[in-house]
Amino acid sequence: MIARLVAIGAAALLVVAASSAARTAAAPPAPKPSLHGRIAYNSPSGDIWVINANGTGRRQITRSGRGVDYDPDFSPDGRRIVFRTSRGRHAPDPNGIGLEGIFVVDLRTRKERQIQPRTGGLFPAWSPDGKWIAFSGLEAGGTLDTIHLMHPDGSGVVDLGPMGECATWSPDGTRIAYCSHGGDGNWAVWVMNADGSGQRQLTHPTLEQPAGSRGDYTGAWSPDGTRIAYSSDVDGDREVFVMNADGTDQRRLTRLRGADSPQAWLPDGRIVFAHYRGTSPVSYWYVLRPDGKGLRSLPHLKGLGAPISWRS
Repeated sequence: MIARLVAIGAAALLVVAASSAARTAAAPPAPKPSLHGRIAYNSPSGDIWVINANGTGRRQITRSGRGVDYDPDFSPDGRRIVFRTSRGRHAPDPNGIGLEGIFVVDLRTRKERQIQPRTGGLFPAWSPDGKWIAFSGLEAGGTLDTIHLMHPDGSGVVDLGPMGECATWSPDGTRIAYCSHGGDGNWAVWVMNADGSGQRQLTHPTLEQPAGSRGDYTGAWSPDGTRIAYSSDVDGDREVFVMNADGTDQRRLTRLRGADSPQAWLPDGRIVFAHYRGTSPVSYWYVLRPDGKGLRSLPHLKGLGAPISWRS
């Protein structure tokens, strides 16, 4: 399953082309003063770091040792980060779902706390009001990973029901976009209410897409909650798309050789995405407008491991 792979956004960037389009290399850099906020990311050594969006103030937050910490997400107040890690204690994962530890770390003290259920979890995401963390966990008595909620201290675990991964909260916290499939490995973007009701499939990928990168994966909500950026495989490349939050008006934004994954939708309307070239593990970063224009590179962020959390 896709959860077993430490990849971009929703572990989706698996099969990529061997070269990059000239357009990528030619994209002019975005001016650093136009970038605001902080970014949490994982380093090649497997630790969680924080950096200002303009490239300054880099700071190491976790020390993973022989483990790997990744998939960080800021709390709404910016004081803590929830992340997935190969460290910690959890039950065996005989089905290879990818269930591991979920920790919360205080950015000031760097003190950590393991919070996920005994069975483990993955893809943690903090709700906008700070009261819940969504994650994928093992269904009770079953073998599938379903979308769950828990409080930031690990209490109050609730199984929302749908099989799924890569939960992404809407800005107002009333909805959750997620990835799911019906058992054929053909991932699609879905959305539901925060209580698990109103589940609706938004994209309908075909089975003709290459194995390993098949399907669509959610990336980021627009700041006003009316649109969703996601990635989809197109002829062996993974491209950035946007659509309305009800699944209508799906539009392709990128046409690059390689793999693209939307990671953040900034308050000024620009979409930040990670780009991978060939089989290289090095990530390149870009911004563009939701109409596909205004492509700019972010060279000072090269190599930041995705998924990232961008707190504006």
